[in-house]
Amino acid sequence: MKHAGWRQVGRRIASECLAIRVRRLGRVITRIYDTALTPYGISIAQVNLLAAIAVARGVRPTDLTQVLDVEKSTLSRDLKRMEDLGWVRSGRTARGRGRSLTLTPAGERLLVQVGPAWEQAQQMASAELGKQPFEQLRKLLSPFAPL
Repeated sequence: MKHAGWRQVGRRIASECLAIRVRRLGRVITRIYDTALTPYGISIAQVNLLAAIAVARGVRPTDLTQVLDVEKSTLSRDLKRMEDLGWVRSGRTARGRGRSLTLTPAGERLLVQVGPAWEQAQQMASAELGKQPFEQLRKLLSPFAPL
């Protein structure tokens, strides 16, 4: 793109930018999951937090920010709400340094309860994208899967 004019550069970015397309796709897919989860009063971001805490028992919040690639402030806000709702418990790490997170019995029950809604959202996302593109996207993104 040698010495291209600003309109030409703008057109190329607007028509080819992968970043904006992935962000828009993320919003569309997030809406599908959040809609399916509305009856439970939980978002897909919170479901993923519950799942990560369930899989990595006693995980530290710092580790979650790295594993889930979320901002510390966003994680803190979500964890506070989830603790206030009684889904997550915070305690000392085994070494006594920092906090570790575990699901409460209520959090464990909620994770099981939202399972069918999550499955429904998976199917809806697959239908929205088409089965083959959905599977290709899942495989393509698997190296970025947090756990």
